[in-house]
Amino acid sequence: MKILKFQKNKIYLEDDEIIDINRDIKAKYRIKTGGEISAKDYKDIIYESALSKSYFLLSMRDYTTRELLQKLKMKYKRKVIIETILYKVVEKLSELGYIDDYSYTESYINRKRNLGRKRIEYELHIKGIDSTIINEVYENSEKIDEKEEIKKLLYKVKNKDENKQIAYFIRRGFKLQDILEVIKGLK
Repeated sequence: MKILKFQKNKIYLEDDEIIDINRDIKAKYRIKTGGEISAKDYKDIIYESALSKSYFLLSMRDYTTRELLQKLKMKYKRKVIIETILYKVVEKLSELGYIDDYSYTESYINRKRNLGRKRIEYELHIKGIDSTIINEVYENSEKIDEKEEIKKLLYKVKNKDENKQIAYFIRRGFKLQDILEVIKGLK
């Protein structure tokens, strides 16, 4: 594969592919404009580039396995070759403890205490967390009293009619039975 141009830590390859690299990768593979990259070096460069990009992304915030894979897949064109490499990157990051869906779920649930369990489960499913992990975290964590959370949030909608109050709490993922008990109990 021929390198058309090397500029600002990006390699421009002949098939319109652009790869972000760092100085270490540049030095290790002796990358320069007009040079050639073998198929093996291409895979190694992609692996190291994806690993470097992952470290950068994870330094900004936590990601679930699925989120990180999606983010990395957007960067590379050759899907067939790249997917296996990206899975290896994510596997290595998991082994090193940089990605842990269980810990992510624990911290997410603790941060989102003002939402009901249904809403939290929905948001975690979107992020790629499996139901078994979510249920396991809920079983092992301290029990959250959703009725107390509803009471804490009731001040936000206290001046609205009852139907709007109920709709507000349903959107936040609380159970209808709990909402009605709290509202009826305060009257």
